[in-house]
Amino acid sequence: MNISTDQAMSELKQLKEEMEKCVRCGTCRSVCPTFRVIGREAASARGKLSLIRSYLKGELEPGEDYLRHIKECTLCGACRTSCPNGVNTTGIICAARADYVEKKGMPAAASVVFKTLRESSSPLVLRLATKMQGLFFKDAPIDSGLLSRFSLPLIGNGRLMPPLAKTFFLDFPEVKSLSVQKGSSGGRPRIAFYAGCGVNYLMPNIGTASLDVLKRADAEVIVPTGQVCCGMPAYSMGDVEMARSMALKNLEAFEAGEFDFITTSCATCGYGLKTLFRKLLSGTPELAKRVEAFASKVRDITELLANDLDFIRKGKKKENGPTSVTYHDPCHLGRNQGVREAPRELISAANGVRLKEMKHPCSCCGLGGGLGISNYGLSIEITRRKAESIRDTGAQAVVTACPGCMVQLRDGLFRYGVGTKVAHVVELL
Repeated sequence: MNISTDQAMSELKQLKEEMEKCVRCGTCRSVCPTFRVIGREAASARGKLSLIRSYLKGELEPGEDYLRHIKECTLCGACRTSCPNGVNTTGIICAARADYVEKKGMPAAASVVFKTLRESSSPLVLRLATKMQGLFFKDAPIDSGLLSRFSLPLIGNGRLMPPLAKTFFLDFPEVKSLSVQKGSSGGRPRIAFYAGCGVNYLMPNIGTASLDVLKRADAEVIVPTGQVCCGMPAYSMGDVEMARSMALKNLEAFEAGEFDFITTSCATCGYGLKTLFRKLLSGTPELAKRVEAFASKVRDITELLANDLDFIRKGKKKENGPTSVTYHDPCHLGRNQGVREAPRELISAANGVRLKEMKHPCSCCGLGGGLGISNYGLSIEITRRKAESIRDTGAQAVVTACPGCMVQLRDGLFRYGVGTKVAHVVELL
């Protein structure tokens, strides 16, 4: 299912009419996290659309400057939801990135990473990297991660990163034992759990906490084998064909069983499973029917617990957690899936926890759209505003529903001297 360069260009041209809906009012500039930092017109959605129009007219060559501008975006969607004319800005920017990749190719390092993530949930190269990470990282003065020693592709000098897990979540014996479907569920809801890269490779504790709360909600939990990266990182960076192959592999893995719901503890993965899969895998009526049956069952774990499993009433409360927390809305959950209340309801119902809302809870943390990889300096500068908002609440912890956001928040809080802990919603429960 390779897409030719002409087809990629065709998709971008099909959005030309969408671009013409932009009346250059500048509303996007007021909400854009990259424009807030850079202050340059091309950093805003309005500016990017102008550049893409010029490219389509043949007035601009797709060189390094053009690429830099279309990559200066977290794809948070704030411009799209704020646009008075409803311009699909993020869709246009993604199409421009895909067109560029078809013409010029993916950066070598990113291409290798994506191929590795597509082939297996436990690739040999990452298991070796677990043993060798001390060469590239040193212990941080806090207990939440490692500091990168060098400025290398995908890492960035001085970046605080969680260590690769000694054993990946999907390799845990107790998780592997859940890959086999038993007979009747006894009337209990049957839930398939999708781990995602953040949980699998970096934060397996979130995976085990997720399984725990699902079981306490009286659900039967299955963890299908064969699942791989959801494809969102590849798609965001313009590698549509790689994202499509990942989506198809996951679809086949989850079609092997019968489930009432499919859930994940990663907001980005959830958006990919619900929305991106429909876009990527609707090439034929038969495939479109299959992906619709899959995507219609997908729920973020917070909405599943709050709305479908009635966890607030049925679940046993965890003891001795933080007494005051604030909540960060992941862009892929709050803005892009419309799930805002469910995480807050779960937090407020947690034992002895008080929710203290921050200013700008739905502002982007700075990681998304591949920006944390392609321009770490800009990415972490965007995080400054979020770190200050968290600090001003005085909360003991900031909780969220996305492992990617957790990585960025920990890095930003450490960099800007804010001592607030970072946790996932399920860890409170």
